[in-house]
Amino acid sequence: MKLEFPESFGAGHVSGLACQEAWFGYKDKERSVLNGVSLTLQEGSLVGVIGPNGSGKSTLLRVLSGALQPARGTVTLEGNALHRLGKRTIARDIGVLLQEESADFGFTVREVISMGRAPHHRGLYFEQSSDIIAIESSMERAGVAHLADRSIEALSGGERQRVRIARALAQQPRFLLLDEPTNHLDLHSQLSVMELLQEIHSEGLAILIVSHDINFVAELCESVRLINDGIFMFEGPPADVITKETIALCFDIRALVDINPVTGAPRVTPLGRLSKS
Repeated sequence: MKLEFPESFGAGHVSGLACQEAWFGYKDKERSVLNGVSLTLQEGSLVGVIGPNGSGKSTLLRVLSGALQPARGTVTLEGNALHRLGKRTIARDIGVLLQEESADFGFTVREVISMGRAPHHRGLYFEQSSDIIAIESSMERAGVAHLADRSIEALSGGERQRVRIARALAQQPRFLLLDEPTNHLDLHSQLSVMELLQEIHSEGLAILIVSHDINFVAELCESVRLINDGIFMFEGPPADVITKETIALCFDIRALVDINPVTGAPRVTPLGRLSKS
């Protein structure tokens, strides 16, 4: 029997950005990708979601952003059903960085970041003083002001990622959702992105990160969810979630999980596969 939930399910009871008992499946998939997951991103929180390929990480982010609507369950923003809010309203509160985005060929850094102001306008877009202030501030915070007039095509991967974060900051959202923010970045660029996220989080921005990079999430996030087969298997502080037992269960590998002597965060070193298939 298909479960149905009323429009007001959870409304008025859950603050922040939340999904409750969310199910989602693609038509070409035999099984659901999300199987009744619940997650709340409160203002000022920093949450990481880890899990193997195909576990539902990116789908969860798209459901929370409103890009996908769950088949069952609800997604709410301050208690209001997300699918009943306009796209402009959602974009003013939720910034999203997807793993695969358009290359923005032909635009300068300033022009790309200016696109983040679109949710604050209706009809034709004209830069107002508030837009200019937001754009300049975002470039400064992301450390890309010196690149303002350069073509996006001329930037390195790390620089482009900082520009994308600056564009999201120009939206002035309350929630920032990131899909694999360090994908294809070298160590210097990874550290640069981590420092930027730490800085903007310290200013009160709520951040959700989904990532394959377990060590990155362990160093950065206050709370971690481990998802597998569309279900949250474990959740809590990084040291409680990231253990050799949970890594073996969800990733099918034998791993050394020790403590970084400098930061105190759990650190994963893969040692071998548990099964050969």
